[in-house]
Amino acid sequence: MITFLSKPLLFKTESAHYCFDNSTRIVIPLQQKEQDFLQRMDCGSQVENSYFLHNNLKSLLAKIKKYNLFQTDFHMPYIDKAYIENKLETEGIAHLCLIVTDSCNLRCKYCIYSDHYLFTKGYSNKFMDSSTAFKAVDYFMHVNLKSIQNNPNLSISLGFYGGEPLLNWELMKGTVEYVRNKYTEFFKNISFSLTTNASLLTESKIRYMLENNFSISVSLDGDRENHDRNRVTLNNKGTFDLVFKKLNLLEKMYREYLDKGDTPLPYGILVTFDNLTHFKQLDDFFEKNKEMDIRIQRVNRVSDLNTEYYNGVSQSDQSHLKERERFIRDLIEASKCERFESEATNFSKTILKSIIFEPMMNLAYNDNLMRGGCIPGIHKLAVDSDGKFHMCEKINPHYPVGDVNTGLDFSMQAKYMNQFFESLSECNNCNLKNICNLCYVTTETDGNGFKLKENFCRKFREGILNSLSTYYSIMETNPNLFMEIRE
Repeated sequence: MITFLSKPLLFKTESAHYCFDNSTRIVIPLQQKEQDFLQRMDCGSQVENSYFLHNNLKSLLAKIKKYNLFQTDFHMPYIDKAYIENKLETEGIAHLCLIVTDSCNLRCKYCIYSDHYLFTKGYSNKFMDSSTAFKAVDYFMHVNLKSIQNNPNLSISLGFYGGEPLLNWELMKGTVEYVRNKYTEFFKNISFSLTTNASLLTESKIRYMLENNFSISVSLDGDRENHDRNRVTLNNKGTFDLVFKKLNLLEKMYREYLDKGDTPLPYGILVTFDNLTHFKQLDDFFEKNKEMDIRIQRVNRVSDLNTEYYNGVSQSDQSHLKERERFIRDLIEASKCERFESEATNFSKTILKSIIFEPMMNLAYNDNLMRGGCIPGIHKLAVDSDGKFHMCEKINPHYPVGDVNTGLDFSMQAKYMNQFFESLSECNNCNLKNICNLCYVTTETDGNGFKLKENFCRKFREGILNSLSTYYSIMETNPNLFMEIRE
């Protein structure tokens, strides 16, 4: 007898039917009769083996047995301090994020420090001092010196975040020198990262970072019209011309180092869009500025979580949304052609990757306990200017997990994980839970536990079904595209 412990997730393309299995994260092609049968199955359904044999479903039965489909049940675990301590000792902390200031010289309209977002702190004149930074580094390194015994090739990174981190440049330099002088003999691979609006970049700062293993991420939202709509100064003036100039300087100096035979870490461009972004304009802009196009790291939508940013959608928003839908439809059709990889802009390929391929990555690579979540303060540890530890730089400050003086609070970490699991009690029978991207940020409140947001599940399910269908439609005609774009 076969017992279905999870409901089959069915989707189709124009030419085929498929089934996604939540427990194994395997996708199998289906014949029409198999599709019709699985359509009737639910979590808890039981079917005798003889039924498969008598109804010409022998091939499906063989697949279910071979891959153990629909068989693995999963319930949210209970986490204790020992679990956290063991993870910290064996895995260490991969990334330390120093939030070196809450101040910024710009006032980007979608920034999480703006008034549009609930629960988050606003701008302030707080700056991290060297004592706090060095204590954070010492704790980070102390933990990893223990875990390196289990992982000799442990690669760690230290990032500078804000606000605008370059406002605290001397602290950044001092922290890098502190790490270099005290810890490089213990770790083979230490890298640094910076997320910046680029306005304060200078030749000397760029030179220092290129020579000290920095990965630099710069925010540029495309052409002047799209960029200047949101990324503005304190006086509401656009910043495109300044950022464009700084990026050209960064590109020039980066190329000079490459020409000398040096190997600085590549820099990247972060593009953010909202309902008014004109994708065709952005694509045309990056087509004309190829040296910037190839640097695009991510293309992200302004988050709609815990924000009033999208309140009052207008008719102009609707027209832009229709234009974007057309652009994406055309992009998907173009991607089915083998010439797409060589002819499309990196902007277009990154869009395709972000809306289609990245959700699919969870099929193969996501094996965290809570799938979209993490172990707070371990995979990444964020430290604010006061020295308080946080799960990451994206979550609001109501969930501290320790500080630079006392270290990680294992009891608090376990408490947050269990509160998070409790908020997801209705997810036990969900046939998407193993690839769901729910995390602490998507369920955060004002510090009173975690809460599953209304309509999140419906939107996520619609998005995944659309991604699966589109992904397999493309793979049916251009099967090499996935590997090409991933590289």
